[in-house]
Amino acid sequence: MKNKNLFLAIGIAVALILVVGALIGPLSGTVQNDRSQDGEESYVVEDAAGEEIPFEEPPERIISFMPSNTEILFHLEVGDRVVGVDDFSNHPEEALDLPEVGDSFEVDYEKIIDLEPDVVVITEAVAHMREQLEEYDIKTVVTGGETLEDVYSDIELLGEVCGIDERGEQKAQELKDEMDDITEETRDLAKEDRVDVLYISGTFDGINAPGNGTFQNSLLTNAGAHNIASYKSGWSTIPEDEIIDRDPEVIIAPHHLEGDVKEYTEKDLWQDITAVENEEIHFVDDDVMSRPGPRVIEAQDSLVDIIQSSGSAESVSLRGGQTDIVEIWSRPLEKDSKGAV
Repeated sequence: MKNKNLFLAIGIAVALILVVGALIGPLSGTVQNDRSQDGEESYVVEDAAGEEIPFEEPPERIISFMPSNTEILFHLEVGDRVVGVDDFSNHPEEALDLPEVGDSFEVDYEKIIDLEPDVVVITEAVAHMREQLEEYDIKTVVTGGETLEDVYSDIELLGEVCGIDERGEQKAQELKDEMDDITEETRDLAKEDRVDVLYISGTFDGINAPGNGTFQNSLLTNAGAHNIASYKSGWSTIPEDEIIDRDPEVIIAPHHLEGDVKEYTEKDLWQDITAVENEEIHFVDDDVMSRPGPRVIEAQDSLVDIIQSSGSAESVSLRGGQTDIVEIWSRPLEKDSKGAV
């Protein structure tokens, strides 16, 4: 009788183990979801353009077209798979040693073919490349590269493409969490507590500024600014008379535009603009502010410090009391006795 009860107990224990294993097994497989380790034979990825791209196995030879894509791939720790980049991919340093395949104005398709990529990663801004590359039987994946949400989804997308889904999701979430931490005191400021800011992204045929639907607009808003160009959509030209009427309290631009900005701010019409009058004109790192990739964290940190350290900002407790970042990323427009920068 005792033996019978013992066998019954063992049978029940084994059954419970099998049931628990059946429940945990699929769950743990979903969480891991790392094709490069699990050895899954094929999968399909839907890119930012809504196209479904099949992969027999994770790509080992990737060409990255656009600096933001390059930075994301290295951020995902798959830089060793990148065999070619566009002419402007200069970060991280390892990217400088890779073959260049042109820019958005002139693509070297012959070099791309010679590099024998498994996939070419492009953005919607150069989506026209897809048709040409497909004629050569080269797979393409399109990333978003416009909004702040695109930054997170592009990290996850390229994680999927490279067969490291879990890592992509983790990296995207870590970036979101850090962005939330940086903007905890500024992103929900009331309208009356925000600083009116003009961010000059270019000076092609006038003053170019990012409007609604751009990652730069989101960065400014989260930093406690009211972007005076947010009434426009995308990147566009904002007339000088509208800039004067909207009277920005702070003007920010990338370093390479210092000369052009100086020409505008020395105009008589600009002298009553609050930012010009109070010398609240700041310059930031060109690449960091123009690339929707993982370094948006640095751009966000810089903008929070610049805007909340301005004379127009209400007293906001900066994260950890850090104000030294302004000295690293921002330098006001200074003039010598002759008026030169």
